[in-house]
Amino acid sequence: MNAYSPHDALIAPALKSSSPWRLLAGIALFVLVFAVLNVVWYSAVKSQFILPDALGEISRGTTARGMAILLSSFFCLLVALWMTLHLIHGRSMLGLIGPWRMFRTQTLHVFALLLVLYGLLFLVPTPSDLAPEQALLFVKWLSLIPLSFTLLIIQCCAEELLFRGYLQSQLAVRFRSPLLWMVLPSLLFGALHYEPATYGDAAIWLALWSSVFGIVAADLTARSGTLGPAIALHVVNNFMAISVTSMEGYWDGFALYTYPFGPDDTNALMTMLPLEGGILLCGWLTARIALRR
Repeated sequence: MNAYSPHDALIAPALKSSSPWRLLAGIALFVLVFAVLNVVWYSAVKSQFILPDALGEISRGTTARGMAILLSSFFCLLVALWMTLHLIHGRSMLGLIGPWRMFRTQTLHVFALLLVLYGLLFLVPTPSDLAPEQALLFVKWLSLIPLSFTLLIIQCCAEELLFRGYLQSQLAVRFRSPLLWMVLPSLLFGALHYEPATYGDAAIWLALWSSVFGIVAADLTARSGTLGPAIALHVVNNFMAISVTSMEGYWDGFALYTYPFGPDDTNALMTMLPLEGGILLCGWLTARIALRR
């Protein structure tokens, strides 16, 4: 049996609206609505926080309040995607995730094994010059978990629904080659993570890492027939990178620990990337083992 045969059931709802013009119109509508909603969202935020320091903490996520506002903006993505599906494709949001029972079972199995894996990897010592330092008191960090974890679920679900749910399914019903329906959305996912103003010379490599993450998530989606494993991997990965150990001074408002470098330290980022690549490989293999249970 083809390893990706479960994917057929997941993409079946896209068949009725698979014409190229619908996909192009859907992308155009999504971009327009998302841009408008973002302007409205951040205009509302700026009306409440007029001090430069407050705006800085939001743009860089250096406080819990800043991170909460940043991650809450992914509601805009969900609304834009819902409108696109409803108006252009006549599809529901739930139709993107696959059969509910299978989605729930796969999500829980993969999530549980990934927690064990990432928990063990967290105990592995890092190089002394990159060793993280505690940034929040444990009690305060623990009190933020309900908020941070909920917002991370929203962020990760929004991105997976868009890239692996919507774009991947609409392309897969038109093209049989995984080079198109798997790679194209992943390259777009990586391109949207390209931030040279933030990451400097390391930006292209971080974008490439994001593209590889997209391919891994796409592979898990095709193998499982639901978005569950990809969402589980995304949530655990982002929780570790945002709520457990983050870079100093950038998206660290929820972090228990911070690395002794910021996003502008190219040497440190390039040192960490191979380690992150190895962790991603372990996460992918662990998810595949969970799917066989």
